[in-house]
Amino acid sequence: MVATTSAFLDNHPVPLTIAVPHTLDPDILESAARDLASTGAITFLVDHEAVTYAVDGSTICVREGQGDGDVAVRLSRQAWDDMTGQVRTIINLLLSNDLAFERGGFEQLADWDPILRYLHAGIPPYDPARADLEGRDPHAAFALDASDAELAAQLQTMGYLHVKGVFGADEMRVANREIDRLAAQAHAGDDQSWWATAEDGSSVLCRLVYATLRSPALAALESDPRVRRLGTLIDPALRVAPDRMEGSAVLLKVPGNTSGLSNIPWHQDCGVGGHAIMCPAVSVGIQITGSDSSTGNLQVVPGSHGQAIHYRWEQRLQQVPVVSIDTAPGDVTVHIQDLMHASPRPSGVGGRRTMYVTHYPPQLFDYVGPGQAFNDLVRNRTEQVARLQ
Repeated sequence: MVATTSAFLDNHPVPLTIAVPHTLDPDILESAARDLASTGAITFLVDHEAVTYAVDGSTICVREGQGDGDVAVRLSRQAWDDMTGQVRTIINLLLSNDLAFERGGFEQLADWDPILRYLHAGIPPYDPARADLEGRDPHAAFALDASDAELAAQLQTMGYLHVKGVFGADEMRVANREIDRLAAQAHAGDDQSWWATAEDGSSVLCRLVYATLRSPALAALESDPRVRRLGTLIDPALRVAPDRMEGSAVLLKVPGNTSGLSNIPWHQDCGVGGHAIMCPAVSVGIQITGSDSSTGNLQVVPGSHGQAIHYRWEQRLQQVPVVSIDTAPGDVTVHIQDLMHASPRPSGVGGRRTMYVTHYPPQLFDYVGPGQAFNDLVRNRTEQVARLQ
């Protein structure tokens, strides 16, 4: 069984108590025990205290004090609290230089990470064999006249949704002209745009951020009742953040094998942290130009949202379903932000334009102020994350 820690070491109270958040599934613990048998136990050293996680037969146990395992990680009290509270991930802590390995290394910590998140916060490890798609079609596309209940059921089950023909051609033409105008004004370092490096070494614009603060036409899309409806299907309390979290952003997909933040590999949007603050956020993608593989369309793993995914999941998991979503101009995609998704390199000419309007839970606004993004709170910039990925 999983134990909690509560004792005194060196006359210091040990607040490293693992408060199990829910009834633990013995099948998940047994699977983790099999996976971690060769990794060995892991100990976290926090100030004068220590806590060790180890395989115990067909389950996982948690014990106070140091174990004799192959991995020992030293971190600050704040880093420990951030990790166990789902504020920062182990990737984030690594980038921040907040982890010191007295034994072992990051690969072994990464092997433990999914089950640690289950023990600390009840977030189960992703396993395609456990994903229940409830007989739904992961390739289904819906019309706007579908009921809220049907759309919400698809979104809750898959973690994403494709709705066709939400906006008309004239509306997309107006949006395109506004994007052209903002793109012409953008320059590197303006804090209103992201830039990638093309194969010839030149800088290319790949994203406009805080776009609706500079464009009434795009702001009208952001506040459109159709966008509001789709962004709040799973929670009416979610709301947009035009002035923080880089606002509503426009992805400009450029051709070629760029470096930087244009072709983004598989990730969860809380992959470097913020799960406790911003999940389950919902992102509404207005397809300004439409998309397919030639322009680098959105790829998703159905049913992977709300779960902890090993950063090397592609090498570790078998038979993971992947869906590429082809869209027409005026379509909308909706995805829960901790869904595993990617924006791969275009196979052809590129050129996709998508405006993302993200709806956040109320607690985000207590932590992230105007002009801030989550990365500002934890001192990690997106370029560092891109290089790691």
